[in-house]
Amino acid sequence: MKKILSLILSLAGMFCCSNVAATEGDIIDIVFKGSTATVSIPAYARVTATINGANVTLTSTTEKEEYVYRLSGSTTDGSLVINGKYKLTLQLNGVSITSTYGAAIDVECGKRIAVEIVKGTTNTLVDGTVGAQKAAFYFKGHPEFEGEGTLNVTGRVGHAISAKEYLQLKQSLGTINILSAVKDGIHCGKDEINSENCYFQISGGVVNINNVGGDCIDTGDYGVMYIKGGSINANVTTAEATGLKSDSIIYMSAGELNISVMAQKAEGIRTNYDALFTGGTVRVNVGANGAKAIKSKCMTKSSAPVKNGGMLHFDGTEFELNVYGNDIKDDGVVTTNCRAVSADADITRSAGTIEIFAYGDIENACNTDTKEIVKGGEFNLHRAPWNFYYGNYALDMTAYVSLQINGKPASLSDYAIGAFIGLSCTGVAIDDYLRIYSNESASYDITWKAYEYATGKVYDLYTNHVWFSQGHKWGSPTSPLVLHGLKGDINRDNKVDNKDVEALRDIILGLRSDTYDVADINGDHKISIADITALINVLP
Repeated sequence: MKKILSLILSLAGMFCCSNVAATEGDIIDIVFKGSTATVSIPAYARVTATINGANVTLTSTTEKEEYVYRLSGSTTDGSLVINGKYKLTLQLNGVSITSTYGAAIDVECGKRIAVEIVKGTTNTLVDGTVGAQKAAFYFKGHPEFEGEGTLNVTGRVGHAISAKEYLQLKQSLGTINILSAVKDGIHCGKDEINSENCYFQISGGVVNINNVGGDCIDTGDYGVMYIKGGSINANVTTAEATGLKSDSIIYMSAGELNISVMAQKAEGIRTNYDALFTGGTVRVNVGANGAKAIKSKCMTKSSAPVKNGGMLHFDGTEFELNVYGNDIKDDGVVTTNCRAVSADADITRSAGTIEIFAYGDIENACNTDTKEIVKGGEFNLHRAPWNFYYGNYALDMTAYVSLQINGKPASLSDYAIGAFIGLSCTGVAIDDYLRIYSNESASYDITWKAYEYATGKVYDLYTNHVWFSQGHKWGSPTSPLVLHGLKGDINRDNKVDNKDVEALRDIILGLRSDTYDVADINGDHKISIADITALINVLP
């Protein structure tokens, strides 16, 4: 009887499509080759296939066997649709699918879909430029991604990756690159309140998201976001969009977030209820007017999916928030604030460190509309008076620096260091490290300033000749550029007098070199008699 059943299933597959070959084994193989595709189905599998060129539709009628679908090969005019009622495994084994109409892969099974990105492979999915698809890679059910390979996804109509229910990125995951999307990079959610199947969770792997027209990751209405490990690198480039957005609660216990916000009124992390941060590290760079690094919203409208909320809880996560934008003003009145932290309800801080570096014209870097409850942890706000937006520049170099003020070593935690080309600030130090930006490849001299947080005093700084050179590195962590805050103090005795003239003379005569880096008094990039004249002119 089993032999007869196998024969019937085999014949059914053959008559369905001539490209389908019935083979023994545990895997359903789908191989794309240019404008064609072949499918190999084991004799026992309750799966049929329809193939039109490189467009493949597989229909499973099983309700108890979990089949493995293995994809490989390449097509620029193909797609895959899988229909069924039971869970399955989708194995991406070096496949490249570019569709001309609809999704690249559409899994219409409302169950758990295990997506294995095979180690050592690179997989590429691009949807068509037309169609009603929600995403380039769409799941009616709940996908669980694993495997150490690489997946590149481009969404040309809607989202890049979308799941109607939850979406998990497991600890064994390799790399997912969202190259671009018209809407969200990753979108999931069932739009049902209190649904256990509505969440986004990352436990491992690396996710890079760029060039999306909506949010980088959005859990949809009512969706919870769990960050338990892994790394998310997200770039927000669309006005009023968000890096990570949850309409419910964000829980972060481990992992790493690196978010760049480069669009007006956009946000790095947004929750429309509450957020709880207990571990991991977060770095957000805000470089646009009216934008925010972290926002917790209290929803009060009758149409809101989850009402009230708006609280932020900091209980162990380490934060570095760099805000380079300005408040948006209309006739001098602030209409949209630019902030590092903004909460509509309470902010509770119990553990961890929040470092905020604010550069620009903002009234309040950290704000709560109700109250702040401090139980522990550290909160450090550093401000500087220079407007600096690195998104304006195409080229950059690096520099490692140390600071001396009035001849004494100074802690960079007490000062902001700015690098200038002409009158424009084009780099600000974070600790001892700067990236300095320009739109010209070379030859522009770099000048320096220090801003003392406690007093608001600005120092002109002096060092040996530094100029912009694309990709160049000035100094190192063990041998940094020494920036001095007292011009003419050649012998470094914390004052400028005739002894400095004598020290400069000795440098010119080659008798000493220990203070050569501050001897170019007139700024002509060489040490000569002219510097003695310039030094005499600055003597008190």
